[in-house]
Amino acid sequence: MLQQTWTSRCLMKFYAVVATSPASWESHKIAERIEQRILKSNPVMEAFGNACTLRNNNSSRFGKFIQLQLNRAQQMVGAAVQTYLLEKTRVVCQAFSERNFHIFYQICKGASEDERLQWHLPEGAAFSWLPNPEKSLEEDCFEVTREAMLHLGIDTPIQNNIFKVRRKAAPLMFGRDDGQPLS
Repeated sequence: MLQQTWTSRCLMKFYAVVATSPASWESHKIAERIEQRILKSNPVMEAFGNACTLRNNNSSRFGKFIQLQLNRAQQMVGAAVQTYLLEKTRVVCQAFSERNFHIFYQICKGASEDERLQWHLPEGAAFSWLPNPEKSLEEDCFEVTREAMLHLGIDTPIQNNIFKVRRKAAPLMFGRDDGQPLS
């Protein structure tokens, strides 16, 4: 578990205990459910936002802001997680010995044969945007990410749409069918 995750968990637990009156068992259960939902979102956030860098195998390439939502009695009733400063350049360019975001490796290593066909990922294909695929990491666990997505309400058809590799559109050609330019 990441240090940030552990710190977030401790702070949420502390706030849930402090903000919940002893007589309000229901508000304590709500706070626990919110905490669990936030924590279960972590594998998804890590897969889509973390990468293997020179300094860390699971380096966060984004910032995360967790906003706890309280009612008038200062009891936790909800939360919102926002990400910011996502390192978008990593998708197309990585430093030597670094890897792209974990999700790309998870898909390539964890997809079944049927999923590979459906997602346009031929077996053994090499992708220029996936350097160092031979480097296997603990974070390459695709099933954990998929389960977390289901827990967050991202069902299998939506997941399949997310994981599908989009093909680059062919350039538009202006000319005649015989290859000669238009007059």
